[in-house]
Amino acid sequence: MKIITTVAVLSFFLFAGCATTQKPMYSWGDYSSSLYKLKKDPCDENLMKHKQVLLKIMEDSKENGLRVPPGVYCEYGYILMKEGKSKDALSYLDLEEKTYPESAVFIQRLKSQFTKTKEQP
Repeated sequence: MKIITTVAVLSFFLFAGCATTQKPMYSWGDYSSSLYKLKKDPCDENLMKHKQVLLKIMEDSKENGLRVPPGVYCEYGYILMKEGKSKDALSYLDLEEKTYPESAVFIQRLKSQFTKTKEQP
């Protein structure tokens, strides 16, 4: 009985050592701390830093062969939309919808709200 237990324990450690690590799905970079700083102190400087973090996430994801995390394209597009860069904003919103088709309803609603506010005097 003691030999069976010893073999079982050794087998466990042998096979546990063969486990491979999985590649992460997303690279979030410094997103959490950047968003926290922006929410805590919503000044132009923190907004610019957060935009840079979003761009870095997109670049790092592309370099590492990862999908851009959900919402990053949309958030960047929304920031551009608020800055009046509608053409660029819409392209990022389209990228979000293409990357995550389940976001289509939200993205279409966001686009329609943008066009409504744009049309008002």
